[in-house]
Amino acid sequence: QIMTIASLAAIAINNATLMDMTTTDMMTHLKLKHYFFSVLMDKIDHAFIDSRSLAVFMLDIDHFKKFNDTYGHACGDMVLIEVASIIKNTVRPEDLAARYGGEEFVVLLCDVEQDQAFEIAENIRKAVEEQDFVFEDQHMKVSISVGISMYFGLKEMTAKLLVEHADEALYESKNNGRNRTTIYAEEKKKPAKKKKSASSKKAN
Repeated sequence: QIMTIASLAAIAINNATLMDMTTTDMMTHLKLKHYFFSVLMDKIDHAFIDSRSLAVFMLDIDHFKKFNDTYGHACGDMVLIEVASIIKNTVRPEDLAARYGGEEFVVLLCDVEQDQAFEIAENIRKAVEEQDFVFEDQHMKVSISVGISMYFGLKEMTAKLLVEHADEALYESKNNGRNRTTIYAEEKKKPAKKKKSASSKKAN
């Protein structure tokens, strides 16, 4: 019986390891896009039933190509890893952060109001802006742009559309100077810009 239990435990551990490997980005140690969408679809269903709110962030590293072009891909990888670490350490333990692809990231927050979601997004943006990124003795400043979409559990919503709304808000952030956070305004059918706080620096 002990051998059987040990064997089952080993199988469970192995399955958990395989699950983690297939759902986690090995570079940033954030979850992958397909896993994020799977969780988001489930959370939307529960939010609709329970009339709870959700927030989705789309985050993009500003002028990311310049790090690869100027210092090489190793530098770009370092920037990705550092930004991913800041995101992971800034969001709440119950939130889900994932690498969406390239230099884009996504975050899912459950049971959160719009003001709180904006504050968390700004905390991430400011933490990146204030971080001293160092690669081979070169000190660099990095900034990110953020788009937020909110779901208040009042009507049916798809994961794809919620992410698209966040992406539209992200585009608005980048189109208005980068290094800022924008909340998607559904009633206007387009994003409504949220300006940076007065203490924030302008984007490079």
